[in-house]
Amino acid sequence: MASAAAKKKQDEKNLVVLRELVSRPHNKKCNECQQRGPTYADMTISAFVCTTCSGLLRGISPPHRVKSISMTSFTQAEIQSLDQGGNEKARQMWLAKWDSSKADPDSKDEQAMRSYLSNKYEKRRWYEPPEKALAKKASSDSSTTAAAAAPEAKQFPPQHVVSTAFIRPLVWPFHHHHAHAPHSAPSLWRNLCTVKS
Repeated sequence: MASAAAKKKQDEKNLVVLRELVSRPHNKKCNECQQRGPTYADMTISAFVCTTCSGLLRGISPPHRVKSISMTSFTQAEIQSLDQGGNEKARQMWLAKWDSSKADPDSKDEQAMRSYLSNKYEKRRWYEPPEKALAKKASSDSSTTAAAAAPEAKQFPPQHVVSTAFIRPLVWPFHHHHAHAPHSAPSLWRNLCTVKS
């Protein structure tokens, strides 16, 4: 009895976590057709999908293991897998070579969706291994961050510059003809070098 109650409590906690995962920006739409409000978890790739796509994914070879978010229970390992995965990471791997200029398949055309899922998962036409896909994403992110963080060239106001070109002719003769007044030249130099801003 205690074990059943503990399991029920854990399932309720897992459901709360699952709903939080689905509410994340990249998980709000089906990973396959972009329909809002996924209702199933695709445990094969750790992503979230709609009811229609969950059925299509069961029909490919090998079939994907999908679970209803609200009708089935999840283990801690499954919750962790979905937390570490998600739709964005799934797309980075399974659509790494996808031509982004192409329109997504029409979700209302079942045959088109079947063909798309077959190319995506059975033939792996746009797939890249996780380490390569994630390295490419990290490189892209670092380039974007570096460009955004590059400091702009600062414009400094012009500074007052005292040229000695006109000072030396004045100081030298003065010092030369006033050999008995050694402090006169330094005094004149200080006066000439004083620049008021």
